Amino acid sequence: MNILLVNDDGIREEGLKVLAQALAPLGDLYIVAPEEHQSGQSQSITIYEPLKIKHYGSLYGSKLAISVEGKPADCTRIAIGTLNVPFDLCVSGINSGLNVGSDILYSGTVGAATEAMILGVPAIAISAPKKGLFLAQKTVYEVVKHLIDTRAVTTDYVLNINYPSSKFQQILGVKWTRQGLHHHTAKFEKVDEYTYKTVYELKETEESLDSDVVAFRMGYLSITPLIESRYSEEVVNNLKKQKQLNPTFIYDKIVK
Repeated sequence: MNILLVNDDGIREEGLKVLAQALAPLGDLYIVAPEEHQSGQSQSITIYEPLKIKHYGSLYGSKLAISVEGKPADCTRIAIGTLNVPFDLCVSGINSGLNVGSDILYSGTVGAATEAMILGVPAIAISAPKKGLFLAQKTVYEVVKHLIDTRAVTTDYVLNINYPSSKFQQILGVKWTRQGLHHHTAKFEKVDEYTYKTVYELKETEESLDSDVVAFRMGYLSITPLIESRYSEEVVNNLKKQKQLNPTFIYDKIVK
């Protein structure tokens, strides 16, 4: 099995090392990761600038390791587009910190995995609190292997895996979850006339028991399938039921 490892924290990040060492028995590993920290890049890509790479030999026991002076999704695209390797799986992580709720919208870890899915490679994104990395170190091999063996990893979705809060010394269970909320508010502190410092604060939100946010808080490993489309058929159907939002009414309003 040919496995592509990517992340958003950079090629020297401990989580990537832990992931590579854990998954080595599953097949040949190819590491393509950012040269520098790239958190918060979502699925953005470099368009106008050239992408420079640096070779790292067989870093962490891989067949090949290179860094990219670009974004996490760039790493996925470079790997799939230039290495001439038929990848069977892409695993992104292990991210330092959680990626649940609205974190997912900004996550370079999830973005890199989503890019792989779009390019035809099944993908998993994995995140763990920095102080909770030991839980991933002990279990990530079995988690990934089981998902492969049961054919749960496909190109229909990305599996977003989050390890529980670092206050737990062991995983209390595993849950299939939906994406929760977990909003952050931003405050801007003025440093000088030309500079602001951004301070993020977690906004408490009510969550249902089947959300990834609650699973994280309660000591569970969460697995959330994420699809590419943000379209909601339920919302569209509800809008159509309103007379003034019916497509025929709108057409008559703006054309006739």
